[in-house]
This record gives sequence, C-alpha cells and structure tokens, in this order.
Amino acid sequence: MSEFCIIGSGISGSTIANLLNKKYSVILFDKARGPGGRASFKRIKGKMGFDHGTQYISPKTEEFKKFTKNLIKKKILKVWNGKHVFLNSKKKEDKKHLKIIGKNGNNDISKYLLKKINCNYHSELKKIYYKNQLWYLLFDDGKLRSFKNLILTCPFPQLKNFLRNL
Repeated sequence: MSEFCIIGSGISGSTIANLLNKKYSVILFDKARGPGGRASFKRIKGKMGFDHGTQYISPKTEEFKKFTKNLIKKKILKVWNGKHVFLNSKKKEDKKHLKIIGKNGNNDISKYLLKKINCNYHSELKKIYYKNQLWYLLFDDGKLRSFKNLILTCPFPQLKNFLRNL
C-alpha cells in the first residue's frame, strides 16, 4: 500500500508527488489521458494544438526562479517573448518578470516532475470515504483502493463534489 495518494497531475499535484516521493511511497491518479491538469497541451490533428489553461509561468520568488532556470538549462522550459493580450483592456501585461513556457507544452513541468512517480491516467475518481484510519477511493473502473494519506489537488468544483459526503 502506498503511503500517499494524490489526485490530480497538474503543477500542484506533480510538485507534491515529486517532493513526497523522496521519502515516501506515492501513487498519483488523474482522469485525463496524461499529466498537466489545467496546464495540459491539447493536440488537434497531430502536432497542432494549444495550452488550454496556463498561458505562461512568471516566477517571482528566488526559489521558483532557480527551479525554472534549471529547467531552462535542461531544455524542458524556455523563455517566451510573445505578447500576452488581455480581453479586459484595463489590465496591463507585467513586463518586469520573465514569461516561461514549456518547450513542447506547459505540461512539460508536470511531465518532468512525475518521471519517477507511479501515475495512473484515465482513472476518474467517483467516490471518497474515510473508515478505520484509511481513505477509500472508488474509481470509474469499479476498483476500490485504500490509502493512509490522501491529497486532492483537483479544481474546486470537483473537490466540492468529492467532499460533499464527508
């Protein structure tokens, strides 16, 4: 039994999984077909596609700047010099911070962080309950799995549905 179960493979879930995996056994589930959550790259007709959530990353803390700089060196991320256009004309682009994107898509960060993690995609969580100091998770394939610790990193509307009965 894995010590930690993480639901969601976006930047939050992949970061938490990567950090916990250094000391504990971790398993990650996501309903999507691959990593990235709302920073996923959606393909259309082969190579054409788009990032459907995060447009770019703009690190502000020194620790995050160091992390992204390392990923730029490894050619996982790259600096983006494009212009961000806001539909709300009152908001202006922040030009004092770098804009960083994934080399192949903004889910590149999640892909990198999850390299050593036991990931299960196409695994939609249907129900959660807690009994005898264990979390029980029912997935769309009918499998019921139990874990000591559960971390939910899914978007709020999904989270609200899962926690309604707890």
